[in-house]
Amino acid sequence: MEKTIRKLLSYKNSSYPTLSVYLGVAGARDKKSSLKTMLMTQFHSLIHQLSSSEKKVFREDLRRIEEYLEDSFDTRGTRSVVFFTAGRNLWEVLSFEFYLPNLLKVSNSCYLSPLVDDVKRHKKYMVILVDRKKARFFIVYLGEIVEHEDVVDQAVPQNVRKIHEAWKRQDKIFRHIEEHLHRHFKMIASVAESLVRNNNDIHFIIIGGHEENIHKLKKHLSGALQKKVLGEFITELNIPLNDVLLESKRVAEMIEEKQNWKIKPIFVKELRGQLQ
Repeated sequence: MEKTIRKLLSYKNSSYPTLSVYLGVAGARDKKSSLKTMLMTQFHSLIHQLSSSEKKVFREDLRRIEEYLEDSFDTRGTRSVVFFTAGRNLWEVLSFEFYLPNLLKVSNSCYLSPLVDDVKRHKKYMVILVDRKKARFFIVYLGEIVEHEDVVDQAVPQNVRKIHEAWKRQDKIFRHIEEHLHRHFKMIASVAESLVRNNNDIHFIIIGGHEENIHKLKKHLSGALQKKVLGEFITELNIPLNDVLLESKRVAEMIEEKQNWKIKPIFVKELRGQLQ
């Protein structure tokens, strides 16, 4: 995404007219209308801003945008889509989980000011998926996973989640398991601290997993990292990368809707119904 934006910034003073189109949905979506339908309606409305000659020049570009919205656009985890097009010379589409106001502009450069200004406001965030044996770390920026790390703790007993009640009465075994778990979550917290230290622009953290494991991990985080935990969601650990991204973007969208990042955490129970 960053490379694409830099490339678009270098596309200036072209001899070809360039069309920049921003489409976004602010606030809660209309349940009666799909995101695709809403964006298509906004697109048709923006077209009226073009003169007759501009419509003729960009006829194929407009058709291509409409076809993209109809056939190729993935609405999951998306609130805005931006098109930069100049016939055969340029075609770039960027999607974002945050809102960008609707806009259409014709010039000899890509109109990037709204995008660049908003991108500066959006920071990286980290997603931690955790269970009693493993952890997965993802750093997300502008809707993309930019760093990914898996941690497996072979020392944790594999059947720890299925401890028979009779075992629990054996204090020695139970304490042994709890000690392993304590070291496991302490190790995960240490990795999280290291990632945040090496990426000092991580703005907030989202934790996914079973509720008990989320609670245990939070207890092992430092006070500074606990304050960064602004969202949680219930999940199994071994879900596809794309699902990790979609769920985290959904939670990040809820976080962003709170005023200027000054928010209370979004907790697991608030998300359960939305993750069914």
